[in-house]
Amino acid sequence: MDESTDTVKRTRSYLATLRTIYGKELKAFLGTPFGWVVLACTMGLQGFCLQAVLQIMSKATGEGVMYYMLSNVNFWFYFIFIFPLITMRSLAEEERQGTLEGLLTAPVTTAQIVLGKYFAAYTFYLILWLPMLLYPWMSDLGNMYTSMRYGIDPEGRIVYRLADWVGPYCILALSGAFFIALGILCSAMTRSQIIAGILSTCLMITYYFMGRVTELWGEFPAAPAFHYLSITEQISAFSRGLIDTRPVVLYLTLTILTLALTKRVVDYRRWRR
Repeated sequence: MDESTDTVKRTRSYLATLRTIYGKELKAFLGTPFGWVVLACTMGLQGFCLQAVLQIMSKATGEGVMYYMLSNVNFWFYFIFIFPLITMRSLAEEERQGTLEGLLTAPVTTAQIVLGKYFAAYTFYLILWLPMLLYPWMSDLGNMYTSMRYGIDPEGRIVYRLADWVGPYCILALSGAFFIALGILCSAMTRSQIIAGILSTCLMITYYFMGRVTELWGEFPAAPAFHYLSITEQISAFSRGLIDTRPVVLYLTLTILTLALTKRVVDYRRWRR
């Protein structure tokens, strides 16, 4: 009985410390101009993509709004750069300012530091996509659940089906979990947030183009592996409402492995001091 009580107390203490670090990091996003500037820029770019998509849908139908938005080149232009902006300051800035040493010598575990910063950055990333939830409600609610298959009602107006938005939000959340972890890892590897941002951007662009290898070189024996990694194919499938468990396993596995590697990097810094 005493052992179980001690376990519960240790768990509560662990979670309380993790929650403190998480709250501090999230406040650094939402309580400073930096976070709101990033949010405002992201909302502006989302609106720009929506405008371009509505022009496309007025001429060609067959897919949902989110499919066109996530397939638009403008989307990828800012999507890849969101993650370095969010994560490059997390550990690199602490190292530059000299506060990381105090944090590492405090009575907290490395896992608490990494997870606290990760969950705060991931929460802020999800907040960036909340304004897009308002898009379906901008249309006529009376036509929201009509049988219009392609997003155009009989009077030629664009309508949004909520079912078309579930899959895209799932893939954005899944891929974002891995990319945020990757950005945290890059920030842990250097004391310069500029270098961390450049490194994470290069890794994300590399991952993006790995999924397009088959488009450049055609099909070959290893092509199924590149199809499996292709985020563009995953977005295309999820935007059509085809929820596949393989990307779920892929991104959750990559996220856990990346966070574990980040912990090892921070541990190395901790014991080197």
